[in-house]
Amino acid sequence: MRVKIIAQMSVLGLVLLGCSTTNYHWGSYEKSLYRYYKNPASVEELGEALAEVIEEGEAKGSVPPGIYAEYGHVLLTIGKAQEAIIYFEKEKNVWPESSMLMNNMIDFAKASVEKESEQETNRNP
Repeated sequence: MRVKIIAQMSVLGLVLLGCSTTNYHWGSYEKSLYRYYKNPASVEELGEALAEVIEEGEAKGSVPPGIYAEYGHVLLTIGKAQEAIIYFEKEKNVWPESSMLMNNMIDFAKASVEKESEQETNRNP
């Protein structure tokens, strides 16, 4: 009886321990994302938080899933399509299961770059 209780408590302890650990450092991402949802004008703050998470994650060798893609989206939103492509490529390379979505985002960002180039050409004949 006592062995059974100890075994159950051990299993419960391991389950709880497994739920509490993570291999990724998320930094202030969650708070920044919440602030961004409440106030979309704070996109720069979200970008800074994502850049910090990426920097720390790359130093440790484990950037959380989706962070490269989200940072690329922020860059695309603020008009840095060429830089966004770099982060979409990183997401695709680190998380191959995201390839289809990242290919679409890369195509969209390339179209934005081409559109910007055409607009520049039209402004400076």
